[in-house]
Amino acid sequence: MFRLCLVFFLLTACRADEPSRALINGVVIKVKDGDSLVIRDDQNQEHQLRLAFIDAPEYSQPFASEARRNLDRWVYRKRVQVQVMDSDRYQRKVVVLYVGSTDINSEQIKAGFAWHYQYFARGKQSSADYDRYQSLEQQARLGKIGLWQESEPLPPWDYRKAHKGN
Repeated sequence: MFRLCLVFFLLTACRADEPSRALINGVVIKVKDGDSLVIRDDQNQEHQLRLAFIDAPEYSQPFASEARRNLDRWVYRKRVQVQVMDSDRYQRKVVVLYVGSTDINSEQIKAGFAWHYQYFARGKQSSADYDRYQSLEQQARLGKIGLWQESEPLPPWDYRKAHKGN
C-alpha cells in the first residue's frame, strides 16, 4: 500500500510541473506582428499572445509587414480560441490560435510568412503537429511562397542574434 501511495504521489507531483493547457476564448483586438497579438477574453481581460512553434520575420526583415497583414486578415476582430502552451520571458502566453477549427499558427507557415520554430517545438509539440508544420514549411519553400521567394531568407532567430544590442 505504501508503494502504491508513493507512486501516486510521484505521478501527481510530476504532472504539476507540466505547462498549463488552458483554453481562452476571446476577440482579437490588435495584431502586433506576424506571430504576436492581443485578445480580449470573455471576462473583458486583455491577453498578450505569442504564437507557439512558429517564428515570423522581425519588423525590419523582408516580409515582416506581409506576415503581419496575413495574420491580421485571419484574426482581427474575430472570435478565437486559444490553447495556452506556455508563457515567455515577456509574460506573453505562448499559444496555438484557432478561428473555428483552423490552426492559425500553421496557416502562417502555409502562407510562407513564418518558419516552423523547431528549437521550441521539439518535445512540446505533438509529433503529428510537428510533422504537419514541417511539411507545410517544406511545401511553402518548394513553392517559393511568401518569404521563400528570397534566395536565402534569414531566420528571425539568426537575425536577432546578429542584431543583438543594436
